[in-house]
Amino acid sequence: MSKAKGHQEVRGVLLPLRSGQLLLPNVSVSEVIGFRQPDSPPADAPDWLLGVMSWHQRSVPLVSFDVLVGSASEEIGHRARIAICNTLNGNPQRPYIGILLRSIPHLVRVTEEFIAPLGEPGDGGDMIKQQVRISGQEAWIPDLDALEQALEQVLD
Repeated sequence: MSKAKGHQEVRGVLLPLRSGQLLLPNVSVSEVIGFRQPDSPPADAPDWLLGVMSWHQRSVPLVSFDVLVGSASEEIGHRARIAICNTLNGNPQRPYIGILLRSIPHLVRVTEEFIAPLGEPGDGGDMIKQQVRISGQEAWIPDLDALEQALEQVLD
């Protein structure tokens, strides 16, 4: 963290979805890769679990946050990317989650002067902790703990 006008600054990353965008600390994203088709999900998996893919010899579940927040699934475009995010629970079997993105994410500075809460997360349900405005753009702060728990129920 660095100081910006007396405030702590965190580097964030805006992850573009079809229905909005997610805001995460930059350190929580290990890598952004081009889209690759995952293996089919289990037969009884929810729509938001697109499958499991291999990344650096690890099995990584691929999630559509758009479907999680209630948007209909759409065709995956040629600019689609996958953000490989670190999990928070310390599960050695599942240290990463892939999140489907509409396009390339971009970095943002997060300080008290650039971010403001917007109230209730809206239709995002349990997977959204907070809706914010960051540098004039709306974004969701996801609840990665809730997502990890949902994945544990589906994949274990």
